[in-house]
Amino acid sequence: MTEQPHAPVSSGWYDDPRDATQLRYWDGILWTERTMPKLRPGLDHVGEARPVQHVDAPPRRDGEPRTYPAHWGPEGSGEQQHRFGAPQPRAHDQRPSTFGTRAGEPSGVWRRFFAYFLDRIIFGVPVTLAMLPFLHSWIDEFRDFIDEASTAASNGGQMPAFPDDLTSPPLVLALALFVAGFVYDTLMTSLRGATLGKSALGIRVAPIEEGDPRSPQKLPMARSAVRALIKYVPDLMSLVAVLAGIAGLLQIAILLWALSNRLRQGLDDLAARSVVRRTR
Repeated sequence: MTEQPHAPVSSGWYDDPRDATQLRYWDGILWTERTMPKLRPGLDHVGEARPVQHVDAPPRRDGEPRTYPAHWGPEGSGEQQHRFGAPQPRAHDQRPSTFGTRAGEPSGVWRRFFAYFLDRIIFGVPVTLAMLPFLHSWIDEFRDFIDEASTAASNGGQMPAFPDDLTSPPLVLALALFVAGFVYDTLMTSLRGATLGKSALGIRVAPIEEGDPRSPQKLPMARSAVRALIKYVPDLMSLVAVLAGIAGLLQIAILLWALSNRLRQGLDDLAARSVVRRTR
């Protein structure tokens, strides 16, 4: 039984065998070097290209050998499809986004924010509850001061001066929270590689020199302490009246600095030479 000859294919623009986003001109015998982007729907164009037909391989006329350019590989070997597959992502597409997508990638900012919030609850609630017995008298005195000031304001009298002894308990509580956060973060990071909040969110702290994320390393104690100090320094600043107003802004800046660099390093990571990576 004789093989049916291939019908000749007229010249025109067809799918580029090397690039799915391009059209290549077939002159009726061979592919040429002339290419053009495929038309995108919704855009205005002057004129239209010929209908695109899919060509698995350059056609041949009856009795003619099938001819490929030399760099396309041998006929029938399949090398053309292997060497000219789908286009690879461009370099700028490989930068990590705000949310990391795979284990080992730098963590996104929102995961770090929620981990920080969760850690504040984990160590902050026990410290505050432990301080409540010492705050009962301060709460009563503060309530009395509010009542006295309200009465003076309603009667048009002179406002009472704020008692000095009412400033000490909040400062003691703020100092206790700073110490607790510093110790908690330093020990958890150096011994476990992550605080409880980070573990819950699937992230960990690694040294910047860690080569393979599949072989995790822990940040040394000294560098973990530097990282924790930068992280909780706004709590320490809140003890000073003139610095309390900018403490919250500094805390936001420490975290959002991660948006300015490829490894998503906050100011605490830059100081400790660390990077926060995803574990899942």
